[in-house]
Amino acid sequence: MYLLYLDESGNENDPKDRCFVLGGIALFERQTYFLTREIEELHKRHFPGRQPVHFHASEIRSGRDFWRKVQPETRERVLADLCTLVERSPSKGRALFAAVVEKSDVLYGEDAVEKATEEICRRFDIFLQRHYHHRNEAQRGLIIFSEGRFDARAKIWVRGFHQRGTRWGAINNLADIPYFAPMRESRLLQVADLVAHSIWLLYERRDPSLAKRLMKSFDSTDGILHGLVHVRSDPESVCECPACHSRKFPNSHGPWLSRHPGEDA
Repeated sequence: MYLLYLDESGNENDPKDRCFVLGGIALFERQTYFLTREIEELHKRHFPGRQPVHFHASEIRSGRDFWRKVQPETRERVLADLCTLVERSPSKGRALFAAVVEKSDVLYGEDAVEKATEEICRRFDIFLQRHYHHRNEAQRGLIIFSEGRFDARAKIWVRGFHQRGTRWGAINNLADIPYFAPMRESRLLQVADLVAHSIWLLYERRDPSLAKRLMKSFDSTDGILHGLVHVRSDPESVCECPACHSRKFPNSHGPWLSRHPGEDA
C-alpha cells in the first residue's frame, strides 16, 4: 500500500493569492518509518535536547513563532536538509504530487480546493495503476490530509470521486475514504507541507529556491511530470512552468527553476 500525505498552501478565498496548491508525498508503507526516523535524527542534530519542533515551512522561512529566535542561516539549513532527505529517499517507493489551481472568476474558494483534490486523486490513482501494469505490483492507496478547514468536505469529495469517478474516468485503487491528522503529530504531513509550500512559492512568487530541490522527485514517466499539474485560469495561455513545459518538451523542466525569486515569468 502507498500512503499519500497531503497539505495545502495559499488561501483559496484571498484575492491577494493567485494560486491555491494541494501537494504532498506518497510513500510505500514500509518507507514511512525510515523517512520519519531520518527527520527525527535531523531534529536531534539541529535542536539537541529540545522537545519536538514543528517543521512548518512557511514559519521556518518567515521566522514566525518558535523560529523567530532561530538564526536565518539555521532556518535555511533546516529547509535544505529536509529537501535532501526527500531527495535521498528511495525513489522506487516515493513520489511527490501537487496540483496548482490558478484562481479565476469561475474557479475560486471551495471549488478551487475541490478541483485540486480531484486532480491529486486522479494522478495518484494513475500512479498506482502504473505499478500494476509496468511492475506487476497490485497496490492500493490511502490518502492522509493535514487537518484543516476542509476535513468533512474532503471526505465527501474523495468518496464521490471513488464511487462516481472524475471527469477523466473511474478511480479504482483507493482503499478507503481519506483520513485526517494534525500536522504537528506527523513528520510526513510536515513533509507534505514542505512540498505544497515549495510549489506555492514557485507559482505565486516565482521563487524556485525550494522547488528546484524537489522537482526530480515528482512522479514522472518518459520525462513528463505527471505528479505536478497546473490548472490555468486561461487554458489557451502560453506557460513555461515545469508542469506545462515538460508536457511540450519531455526531460526539461523549463526556465522557471533557474529564475531568481520574484523575477517575472
